[in-house]
Amino acid sequence: TSTELARDIEKAYAQYVRQPVVSVIVNGFVGMPDQQVRVVGEATNPMSIPYSKHMTLLDVMIAAGGMTEFAAGNDSVLVRMENGQQRSYAVRLDDLLKDGDISANLAVYPGDILIISESWF
Repeated sequence: TSTELARDIEKAYAQYVRQPVVSVIVNGFVGMPDQQVRVVGEATNPMSIPYSKHMTLLDVMIAAGGMTEFAAGNDSVLVRMENGQQRSYAVRLDDLLKDGDISANLAVYPGDILIISESWF
């Protein structure tokens, strides 16, 4: 924890400073890889997002800032580990983001990877 880290730093500084007082402030936390949703490819901001309960594709895309102009959203893939096996699911990001088709808004789970494909011109 941040408190434990502060106490450890105080002990180390005690050799050089009398009665050191240390504060540790956590500015951000992404979480363990199995508790993240990762967005790669043609996302505006490819990133790892901390998973939260009831998270959907729309939540992930809002956090990632949408897709680049070169994205082929309807050719994108959601990769998920299920029962020790990797499975891929086709996702329709263009339908969701550009057309407002809410039926394309799938649930995401911790450890999911969203791969946004690049379009061919």
